[in-house]
Amino acid sequence: MEVFPQLFHKENFKALCTGVTYNACNVVYNTNTPNNKTAQKTHAFKLLPEYVTIHPKANYKIKSIPQHNMGYAISLEHMASVEEYLQKHFNSKKRNIIKRFVNRLEHCFHITYKLYIGNISKEKYTTIMQALHQMIIQRFDERNEQHKNLNEWEYLLNNTYQQILEKKASLFVIYNNEQPIEISLNYHFDKILFSYISSYHTDYSKFGLGHVEIYKQLEWCIENGYVLFEMGVGGMDYKRRWSNLIYQYHQYIIYNPHAKLNTIEATLKHGFYSLKEYLKAKGFNEIIPLVLQKLKNNNKKETTALYTALDILKQPINREAVQNMEEINPTDTAHAALNRYRNDFLYTSLEHEQHTKVYHATNTNTYIISGKTMYQTILKNN
Repeated sequence: MEVFPQLFHKENFKALCTGVTYNACNVVYNTNTPNNKTAQKTHAFKLLPEYVTIHPKANYKIKSIPQHNMGYAISLEHMASVEEYLQKHFNSKKRNIIKRFVNRLEHCFHITYKLYIGNISKEKYTTIMQALHQMIIQRFDERNEQHKNLNEWEYLLNNTYQQILEKKASLFVIYNNEQPIEISLNYHFDKILFSYISSYHTDYSKFGLGHVEIYKQLEWCIENGYVLFEMGVGGMDYKRRWSNLIYQYHQYIIYNPHAKLNTIEATLKHGFYSLKEYLKAKGFNEIIPLVLQKLKNNNKKETTALYTALDILKQPINREAVQNMEEINPTDTAHAALNRYRNDFLYTSLEHEQHTKVYHATNTNTYIISGKTMYQTILKNN
């Protein structure tokens, strides 16, 4: 799905407008007169924020249709730091939760942050995109849902690399050592960063990586003079929590009023899209997805947890208890299901990954996660 930062870079859009204005920012297009093919068409553009003003060229007019979609963004105007935004937007309890996610993640792992824009090798790009794709599949399989952007994945994979080189897109990555554990694919226009697709490794679910990502991307935006962090359409809980700018989307029809056929076509399109939005407001567009989701839930297979975690004991383990046990790596394929339990242990115990070991009692269902000051027993279910 093309979002507005992408649209505003397109030549066919720029040929119809002198520029766009948002907040206190004015972007002027220096383009030639539209060619005959463009000039003779009526153009419809959807999901444009109401805070954006489009300035059509002198021989064009705009018809606007309010859409039954709300958008969510963070305005960073006059913000000197991400800490200032947290202070103004959240109460102390919510600020502490967000800071705890960031601090605990950095305390338990060797964490680095990287935003790739303007320069990235094709090999690095491919590796990151493959990791993002796998994260999305894993996360949504666990939720028994289908991610709406997977059907356009090949298009994204084939086109985003060049957009990154042109600074029209970016990839933000949270690394644990060399492993990506959270990734966001962003689009850029002027001083707007649009977070388009993001996902995280579910083994790190306790660490609130979605909140850490927003926190760190806001930090980057403020340092680089951006005024808007866009999260787009859809009222998911995290968007409502973070946003200080909630707005309505509009669909715009740009046409030449001096061409009779264009005027007729624009009027018909305006009527059609207005009816479509009316039906959306009445909930007609939700019927088929609800039926499909219900059918999917009816066919959902119940899964049983592979392991049971006993309570964490707040004392170092007796070394004699593990001297005959095999030390294993929970990130190895054979033991991969244990990695989430190890990470959950780290979150609760405040131990560091480097100082934590996982043991297996040979020919039993018993595993031990041991840190410097605490340990936990994990039992494999039959």
